[in-house]
Amino acid sequence: LDVQEVLEIVQNKSPNRSMATISLISLNERLNSLSSTSEHEAVSKAVKEVKKDILLKLRDVKASLVESGSLGGNTKVDSDLKEENSRLREENEKLRYRVTHLVKMLEEEEGKVRELTA
Repeated sequence: LDVQEVLEIVQNKSPNRSMATISLISLNERLNSLSSTSEHEAVSKAVKEVKKDILLKLRDVKASLVESGSLGGNTKVDSDLKEENSRLREENEKLRYRVTHLVKMLEEEEGKVRELTA
């Protein structure tokens, strides 16, 4: 039975009315499921396209941020800070070496002065 036949049976109040009602309900359910399935697929496809577009735009934004140095720190600034840190470490080591030797020399001189005054 197709939809038109079912409608005719229902309108004519034929003895096959209960069967027609069941068939009509069944056809209606199938029609709804088909429309919702195709609708779901269309919406799902549209959502996937939007997600794809957004991800591509985000990738472009990230690439431009990395290129400009705004993402993950400025590489020029990082490089300058690393160089300065290295230079300051070297200078600190040299100064410690000098202080160690100056203290040693002062202790030796103090020892000589004590010997002379003793």
